Amino acid sequence: MDINPADASEDKKLNFLLEQASSWIESLLNRPGMSYKARTEYYNGTGGLKLLLRHRPVFTTPTIVVHLDSGAYYGSVTGSFAGTSALTYGTDFSLKIDQEDGTSRSGILIRINEFWPKPQSRQAGFLSPFLGESFGNIRITYTAGFTVDMLPAQIRAACNLLIARMRAILPVGMEIGSESYEERSLGLITQQKNYLTSLIRPMIWPYRNWYF
Repeated sequence: MDINPADASEDKKLNFLLEQASSWIESLLNRPGMSYKARTEYYNGTGGLKLLLRHRPVFTTPTIVVHLDSGAYYGSVTGSFAGTSALTYGTDFSLKIDQEDGTSRSGILIRINEFWPKPQSRQAGFLSPFLGESFGNIRITYTAGFTVDMLPAQIRAACNLLIARMRAILPVGMEIGSESYEERSLGLITQQKNYLTSLIRPMIWPYRNWYF
């Protein structure tokens, strides 16, 4: 943005724009809280071998801690998970490692010789039991997110570009299409849906969370 590094006159405004741009990108990517930190979350059993974590990339250090309790209901039941033993990483489950640095971009936990549990249920009129719905029966503590050094260049560039565009439109609230000097006249670009993010979407879309 051609700002002299010694010029701090716009620091407050730029920090404000940085906060807005970061929040906007996280919303577009459907990935709130992308920063690196430890998280404790509750999941429903899938009845299969794979369980998808909500935040990525996932680190194996510190160790991922998993507890199972069929009657926990997201930890809302008194004493839930208290009497359970943590599953052992590398024996009971593993993280799908798909990056050269030993992290997981996919964020998939794989159960070893077992399934992520769903309860067996019975219903009147059915001869056989079936897999019922599980509600917060898995508690997982893990470390995930991007450090400053790991943040992909596309996301950094998209954030900087979005800040520059917002900084340019702040005086009038819309992007200037043309400007004349004598008896000053401004030509404004008609506001369009997704106009501000139109340039950054192709840059960040490979990192978006998709749900089907």
